[in-house]
Amino acid sequence: MTEAESEALYADLIQTLTTRRDADTLQGRDDYLSPILAEIEAGKSVPIKLRVPGDREILDPVAGPRSSGASSAEFIQRQDFSGAEKLAILLRGLELAVVAPARMASELNDALKGLEAGEFDGVYQFGSDVHSSPTRIVTPSDLIDSSITASKLEGLIDEIRAELIMKSEVGA
Repeated sequence: MTEAESEALYADLIQTLTTRRDADTLQGRDDYLSPILAEIEAGKSVPIKLRVPGDREILDPVAGPRSSGASSAEFIQRQDFSGAEKLAILLRGLELAVVAPARMASELNDALKGLEAGEFDGVYQFGSDVHSSPTRIVTPSDLIDSSITASKLEGLIDEIRAELIMKSEVGA
């Protein structure tokens, strides 16, 4: 995958994800895209060492005149990520925000099925201290659907990563 292809794919993914996020009107903690974009926007830190050559004579009141060689300083500069790096960060964020929770929910469900919980029908009811009725109900079919969707997304992420790895091996 070339740098131009990486940039184009990244732009398309961001456009699609932003459109879907805005349509869903997510609350702050549910908006996984903002931290990913903030990380990409921050860029990477690149150390820069500057060396100023030249002989200078310094007059030290105690030691008298002395000369110094070169002076140097180290600075940290922000540099934008390449298209491939941006794409890799986005894929890692998507995997953490979408694939991992679906996988964890499926594993939790499997673990709870093994327990003797009386009349547990596989339906989870999540509430809060604000509402008396459940704010979210998750059924076994919801878990299966999210697991299938997450598996498809994981497959796509793996394909894109393989393309990025092949690009980096060819470029090296």
